[in-house]
Amino acid sequence: MKLLLVNSSEKNAFAAIVNETEQTVVYASEFSETESNPGKTPDKLIHCLDKLTSKTDIKDIDAIAVTVGPGSFTGIRVGLALAKGIAFGLDKKIIPVNNFELTLGRLHEILPDKTYCILLEAKLPEYYYAVHSKEIITQRGSETLENLTKILQNDTIIVGDFDDETQLKHCYFSVLNVKDVESEFDAMLKIAQRGFISANLTDAKDVQPLYLKDFNFRKP
Repeated sequence: MKLLLVNSSEKNAFAAIVNETEQTVVYASEFSETESNPGKTPDKLIHCLDKLTSKTDIKDIDAIAVTVGPGSFTGIRVGLALAKGIAFGLDKKIIPVNNFELTLGRLHEILPDKTYCILLEAKLPEYYYAVHSKEIITQRGSETLENLTKILQNDTIIVGDFDDETQLKHCYFSVLNVKDVESEFDAMLKIAQRGFISANLTDAKDVQPLYLKDFNFRKP
């Protein structure tokens, strides 16, 4: 099994080739080299893939795992465009990975009798949210933290990759910060491997971004 991973995360965009047969990983990220590295996520992701293809051959990959959102509108579109372009060129399938699943997958353990609410930063003070209960997503959308406290049950556990938990400390919920738990790479690799083994593969033309709100564009 040889998989290409494309992650358009604003915090840690990366591309990687994982060859399970040879037990090798070729990883490229624009975020780990220097803290003062300028540029937007789409540019960094393009650079990641450029560095990756200079290090290893991608022609013999079996499938491509790519994040589909929710998240940055531009980042998602660029990540999907790159993944689809490679998929069309090499006649490969895609394993779509949504960012709610990716964030929750960074926990070491998901208790079946607990309800989790995964939060992803939108345009603050709004968050994208998904309520996970009994192994399924029961509700999702985009809301402010204030409105979420009215929607969620008191025993819900908040999960997210938070740089600053100041707001969350006042929301009266248990909070699990995945920042120092499992990496996005490790969690995405597990999801991609499961998807490939279970044949959860999608034609490139059928892969769609996961948007949970309308985007307003300013006219010039």
